[in-house]
Amino acid sequence: MTPTKPVPVSILTGFLGAGKTTLLNYILKQQHGYKFAVIINEIGKIGVDGQLVERQQEEIVEMSNGCLCCTVRKDLVKGVQNLLKKGGFDYLLIETTGIAEPGPIAQTFLNIPALQQLVRMDSIITVVDAEHIHSQLSELETAREQIRMADFLLLNKTDLVDEAALLAAEAKIRELNPHATLFRTNQSQVNLNELLDMHAFDVDQKLATDPKFLDELSQRHHHEINSVSFEFEKPFSVEALEMFVQELSEKEKIFRSKGFLWIEGNPRRAIFHGVNNRFTLLWDRLWEKGEARKSQLVFIGREINEGRIRAELEQCMVK
Repeated sequence: MTPTKPVPVSILTGFLGAGKTTLLNYILKQQHGYKFAVIINEIGKIGVDGQLVERQQEEIVEMSNGCLCCTVRKDLVKGVQNLLKKGGFDYLLIETTGIAEPGPIAQTFLNIPALQQLVRMDSIITVVDAEHIHSQLSELETAREQIRMADFLLLNKTDLVDEAALLAAEAKIRELNPHATLFRTNQSQVNLNELLDMHAFDVDQKLATDPKFLDELSQRHHHEINSVSFEFEKPFSVEALEMFVQELSEKEKIFRSKGFLWIEGNPRRAIFHGVNNRFTLLWDRLWEKGEARKSQLVFIGREINEGRIRAELEQCMVK
């Protein structure tokens, strides 16, 4: 059944590891009266982020074939149309991969006539890593573009840096985007009454920032960043794994790593997170009785040596 009024759409973006999935989980947990549908875009072959989202009653459609832009444009339209046919929700959230620019996704809702009457762009929400903002902005056009296109900016992980660093980060953000509403956050926690359904998206402002915003040919390609995915069916030694991650940042330019691990001698599966050279291992749920134990890992970075990482990971497994 067609909705009586267009469904608002918010795009959640931000560079790898900034806190997009944390924000998505936070939104889904709050009592705000909305019924959400969620589309999650993955860069790796293994859909890790889709598993990290804590399912409530929301519909989750996960796409595992690259950037949510020109290569999967038809899939995005079809996914939105299928969700709208199914109905039962009044707000659509799209979480992009960390190396996607939000412009091409917003274009989908502005350039496709079939969607224009059914959904409306409400906002682009960009999460920024306060600890790593300067290195990311100096190296990567994608990170700059995510900030330039934002209607809302969450300067996240503010507990990891001092006030001087936060002021410097805010100044850098304002150079790129003087218009967006800026929040300081930890764990991506923000007042949702100031974030959702705010009619914040202004296409004229986007065109003033980027005159080619609605030009489909203006989409950039990101050959410099690649991802590798691994799946193993033997348990890891936690000590060997710790040695591996300590050496990883010296050998490879890794922006983001994530996954689930089977650790020898522990009844719980582990969640593995890495942002640049900061790695954490969190104990998750118990392995279920009869469940096939395995590990799944995704690494995203610049010119990653897949063979070397695979060989070193295999050395970390219990023989």
